[in-house]
Amino acid sequence: MRRLAGTAIIGVLSGVLLCGCWLVPVTRTDVCVDWVRFETMQQRVEHASAVLVGKPVKGDGEVRSYGYQANVHTVEVEQVLKGGIGADPVRIASMPVTCGKSYPDGDPLDTGARQLFFLTEQNGEWFTMTPEQGAVPFPPGTPLPFKAG
Repeated sequence: MRRLAGTAIIGVLSGVLLCGCWLVPVTRTDVCVDWVRFETMQQRVEHASAVLVGKPVKGDGEVRSYGYQANVHTVEVEQVLKGGIGADPVRIASMPVTCGKSYPDGDPLDTGARQLFFLTEQNGEWFTMTPEQGAVPFPPGTPLPFKAG
């Protein structure tokens, strides 16, 4: 009987080890995106799917990107410089930093100020291209820092 019990225990342990079913919780690692850094504004324009001048006017929910919550903003469009942005206003998600908090220094679209937006599209949603280089302040009267068109 002892021999049968020992064999059963070994069989159960082997099954647990082979199927990867552990009784100990496994820690989850964060997704850490290695964001591209553009040296010039012209490079941002060339790599963006859409570029526009506009002003965020209100929060409009959240979507997920790379496993993180991304804030969505309603943006009043002043001028489309590149791409097929539809009717005004447009929903734009602020790309989260990833690898920790979504916005450790605050959401760059949570300003209400006029900005240049460099956008990409994911799953039917517009996002800023990167967390740090997807939107920049663009006060009225400021000349474009790149060649448009």
